[in-house]
Amino acid sequence: MATHQRGPDPTDEHLLSNTRDESLRSGVGWISAAVGLTLFGLQLGCTSSMQQEAKAGAGEVTQRDTTVVHEDCDINAAGAEKLDANADGRADITIVKSGGREVCRAVDLNFDGNIDSWVYLDEGGKVRRREFAYGRDNRIVEIRVYSGGQLAQMQRVTTLAGRLDTWHFYQSGRLARTERDSDGDGVIDQWWEYPEAAKPNCPLIHADMDGDGRPDPGGTVDVCKETGYVPPERSKHYKYRSPDFSRPGALPTENDVGYESSGGGGEKKSGGGAPDKGEQTESDK
Repeated sequence: MATHQRGPDPTDEHLLSNTRDESLRSGVGWISAAVGLTLFGLQLGCTSSMQQEAKAGAGEVTQRDTTVVHEDCDINAAGAEKLDANADGRADITIVKSGGREVCRAVDLNFDGNIDSWVYLDEGGKVRRREFAYGRDNRIVEIRVYSGGQLAQMQRVTTLAGRLDTWHFYQSGRLARTERDSDGDGVIDQWWEYPEAAKPNCPLIHADMDGDGRPDPGGTVDVCKETGYVPPERSKHYKYRSPDFSRPGALPTENDVGYESSGGGGEKKSGGGAPDKGEQTESDK
């Protein structure tokens, strides 16, 4: 089927923007997970309270299938609609339909000719699954499963082994818990919980240290408490002000980023540029 070339369409721009935003958010999530894992490795020897360790419970041995399974989306089907967003002769969005209803689509986010994102819809038109291929080898490294259009589970490949090793579980769209297979044997050996829903960067990490597939006493780390790391809450003490272009010469400078001090030191005002009339300058004194 010939590829249709056309100018930018608001719908396609919205899709590409939303998908890129999801990719960026996911990238931020990967960085947070990497920081957590690093801190966990450094602080594993720290002992937490027995109450925290008890939260993980004795539990049962949990095995997970680590195989990355790509759900078929026949982009070469006769009725597939291929859209060329940047007029380079290659399809950037391919929409596959069945019975007149869109069932899936493939998106090339960076226009390199490789599919970066797969989106699957349910009968009601809501997203039920997404797959992402971030690397140049075009391998799926993240799978998101939705229920009623809301994120329910995320499966990730975080190592070069190319197998699933991290499973995030969501409740009402919020991250509730995480399971990890840190050694690639298909058995869960880390359990992450998030006591404060608003602080996903401050998990409690319970670990299996003796290889029996269950969390062990002395193997729990409160990432923020025991490492001293606390996610910044800048909104309470920091206020951004955009540059003031109302006066001639008022170009943005480093002083255009103001802040309100929480220590009672007053307010630093944004400025830059020519002084107001009546304002005394250093040369006038």
